[in-house]
Amino acid sequence: MKSRNPVLILVTIFLSQSGIVLSEDPPLPPWYPLKPWEISSLRAHNPAKSPYDANATSLELTIANPYWIPAGPAPHASGGGYVVFDKSTANCDVHWKEDSQTPYGYLKDTCNSSQTSSTRAEWNITINQIHDDPAHYMDLTFTLAYHLYAYGQDMYKMMAGSIHVQVGDNLEGGCDDDGLCSYSLKNGSAPLLVQPTLQECRLACG
Repeated sequence: MKSRNPVLILVTIFLSQSGIVLSEDPPLPPWYPLKPWEISSLRAHNPAKSPYDANATSLELTIANPYWIPAGPAPHASGGGYVVFDKSTANCDVHWKEDSQTPYGYLKDTCNSSQTSSTRAEWNITINQIHDDPAHYMDLTFTLAYHLYAYGQDMYKMMAGSIHVQVGDNLEGGCDDDGLCSYSLKNGSAPLLVQPTLQECRLACG
């Protein structure tokens, strides 16, 4: 059996620990297909009283990109090596009261996300629609922007994905006699999958 070059082995170990992956496969568009993001928890409630005025609604959810995504080429690697953006998890905590000043689709908020020494991840959530007819549902859009500086290059990607959640489908809950409404992910439905698409890119764009 042909022995491996010990120098290459050491370089591979170093690059792996530095957030760099060496690919032995022929080069392909490195960002495609993007794998789905995962929503592991979602809770929405509409209390009669809150710090955000009567009938204000709150939405809390956790979303993650559980995969590495190619960021750009690693010039010291061989065989199609590339630097990767790290996996990322975000917690979104949104409070709103829909009115003429804040129509749906204009409510965009940032989500607290995990950061690493090599990758900066910026998550945002937009509430597109919330209705109760024929059943309570929400249309949400997420964006994830990645930044990484390596090998003198500013590597960047921005992705977006949307999801429709509805009672009876992937949500459960309702309102009590006091008008308090609460909803959560339907038992057994987690994680909900959100398919992202590439919106903006710098390096490793396929």
